[in-house]
Amino acid sequence: MARGIASARLPGRWQGKAAFSSAGTAAYDGMRAAGNAVLVLKEIGIDISRHRARLLTAEIAESATLIVAMTRRHREEILRIAPGSEGKVIVLGDLDLKRKNPDIEDPIGGDEAVYRHTRDEIADLVNLLIDYIAESFKLEE
Repeated sequence: MARGIASARLPGRWQGKAAFSSAGTAAYDGMRAAGNAVLVLKEIGIDISRHRARLLTAEIAESATLIVAMTRRHREEILRIAPGSEGKVIVLGDLDLKRKNPDIEDPIGGDEAVYRHTRDEIADLVNLLIDYIAESFKLEE
């Protein structure tokens, strides 16, 4: 869901300069997005029906400019897979300094309401992510 939301909010001036992709620390290559994820993103005009999961590899991590993890545990797993990625891995929730817990709970197995809650949580944080990228990589919005 995070890649879908972030890609939909990619500022027009960033076309060709930035892009978002997705890889998971426990993903099964080729697996479709959860039905409830497709549904709740469709409600806000984002189509992820063609999304296919892929497992994060050291090569994928090393080629990325920035890696955004959903939880602190994911960050630790990313650093286990690609130890040289230390300086480019952030936890999305850490961008909101008011949050007590930076982790975004995985909605897998939850009902539509759980997925909507996660969608809305990610959507709020993606606005901060766009600001972070603009500042960190000197991209104008």
